[in-house]
Amino acid sequence: MADMTCSRAVLLHLDAAALTDRQQLLLERSVGTSRAVYNWGLATINEWEARQYAWLRERARAVTRTEDEAQTLLGDVDWRRGALLQAPGDLRRRPNTASLDRRFTELTRDPNSRFHWWHVENHGIPRHAMSTALGNLDTAIVRYWNHVGPSTRPPRKPRKDGRPAGWPRFKKKGRSKDSFAIFNLSVTGRRTDPWKVIDKGHRIRVPNLGSLRVHENTRRLRRWIQRGAIPKSARFVRRGTGWTVSITLDVPAEVISAPVTTRRQRAAGAVGVDVGVHSLVALSSDELIAGYPSAAFWRRMRRLQRRAARQRGPTHEQGPSAGWVETTRRIARLQRVDTVRRRGRLHEVTKRIATRFVTVGIEDLEVAGMTAAPHPKPDPDHPGSFLPNGRRSKAGLNRSIRRAAFGEIRRQLLYKTSRYGACLVIVDRFAPTSKTCSGCGAVKATLRLSERVYRCEQCGLVLDRDLNAARNICSLVLTPSPVDTADVKRCDTPTPSRSRPARCWGPADLPKGRPQRPAMDLPSPPP
Repeated sequence: MADMTCSRAVLLHLDAAALTDRQQLLLERSVGTSRAVYNWGLATINEWEARQYAWLRERARAVTRTEDEAQTLLGDVDWRRGALLQAPGDLRRRPNTASLDRRFTELTRDPNSRFHWWHVENHGIPRHAMSTALGNLDTAIVRYWNHVGPSTRPPRKPRKDGRPAGWPRFKKKGRSKDSFAIFNLSVTGRRTDPWKVIDKGHRIRVPNLGSLRVHENTRRLRRWIQRGAIPKSARFVRRGTGWTVSITLDVPAEVISAPVTTRRQRAAGAVGVDVGVHSLVALSSDELIAGYPSAAFWRRMRRLQRRAARQRGPTHEQGPSAGWVETTRRIARLQRVDTVRRRGRLHEVTKRIATRFVTVGIEDLEVAGMTAAPHPKPDPDHPGSFLPNGRRSKAGLNRSIRRAAFGEIRRQLLYKTSRYGACLVIVDRFAPTSKTCSGCGAVKATLRLSERVYRCEQCGLVLDRDLNAARNICSLVLTPSPVDTADVKRCDTPTPSRSRPARCWGPADLPKGRPQRPAMDLPSPPP
């Protein structure tokens, strides 16, 4: 029986000042090659789908009389599934990572191909940069097909390029995320690790790139390796003006101890967590935890963006000015620093909650609906015109909600509670936690967002709005309704059901693996 292992990741930030010219060139070449291969693979799949749909259209026209009947037949999924069984072999199955990998190898040996340089030049780019791009493309397409089908949400509009919403886009330099990965850092099955962190505590050695200096101390990574963990991959991502490397480790199951509830957690009991904008987290223990302040960030960001607008940017006649390039670099660095600080604050808060309480309750919020733009208001007196709908005033609230990262807080609590022996409870999103009085249980008919203090007309309770909601969440956690666990879905894919009660989620409920690709990919007719 094979040894049971689990994955752990260690994130490190590269020291950009310590990168050599050769290392910087290899990083740039790797992300550029990854982007080019991704675009080539997407173009190949788009061409294959166009040929498949053209064959189906000709097949439908041959068995029908009019064009309308042919279009109706094309919309029938069962007919398309049966017709594809008689299609040529190259049209039956979509090109996947393996087939695209073989085709790319053939192109590198073709003197007239755009990728012929891969075979003849000493470029130093690892083969994994290409396989990473094709793997990411296959994952994006699988994600699209898994979301196609019956849904409670209204269908989204197709894109300007004619493709449906959710279909992968072509990557563009300067806009898409630059990343690539290097696999097979260690030989599979060997406990003697040939890939090791080098000395001095702030350096790692990666194949093809050599010795890289990082800002963090590598003590945590070295301790994992000393306990038997095997490094498998290193993923490099450009973030702002710097680079990060995420090293994935295969850790034996016997190394990781089972989560144990501490005495402090058992004494604290349950807690209700209400996330918000004014206070990042409100706990039912009458504690308000603020998030990372953003006033200074927005003040500096506005100043830099105005400076960049006054300077000469890129034009068709000549390139951008040196001042504009420097200002944009400062903007990217400011955004990166703000992201790192907000992420650190979220990890600090979520770990504090997961290690202090034995049961944590949180609401099932629909952030997409909370940040949606308001519906347009047609002007009855002037057809074709619209009245103000408050979209500009709601934009600030939407920006604050996104910066608060409600979904990220829930994601971190989901895996941290399982690691520290706690239990996560997801409360129904339709429960009136904000409108209900935590003292007497009276429910208000309406409660405006501007009312930051909850005042109960029945018992006279005066309490902060977020603390009142946190107390109600805690009460729902302590008194859950009986439910058949077979009829409840995972908390990472909730369904908007008003009758779904709260349920406790532990380590056994974590999502395992990724969804598999359908047996046959059927093309959707163009809009």
